[in-house]
Amino acid sequence: MDASEKFDIEQAAARLFASRRVILALARSGALPACKVGPSWVFLRTDVLNFLRARIDADTQQRLAASSGTQSVAASAPKRPPGRPRTVLPVLPPVSPSTLVSKGARKRAG
Repeated sequence: MDASEKFDIEQAAARLFASRRVILALARSGALPACKVGPSWVFLRTDVLNFLRARIDADTQQRLAASSGTQSVAASAPKRPPGRPRTVLPVLPPVSPSTLVSKGARKRAG
């Protein structure tokens, strides 16, 4: 096992986008596999990734269960505030390929 397969608490926190305090609480509770060697906590890369995968799967299943049969994704999108008119964009004139000249080419020509 090489050094890239082991994380200290800061590296584990960085991989999980969490604070050091949260990682310590997870390790102490046993939710995140780790061991304390002297004053330091040691995490295995595979354990950190497996923990993250399990949390992602559980959170995804929870969101799917909460939204099953309620609304489609489009229907759950945020709505425009009431009373606010829709912004109508102006229609632009067509551009011919001959007018598409870079600024540098115009400076050299002029």
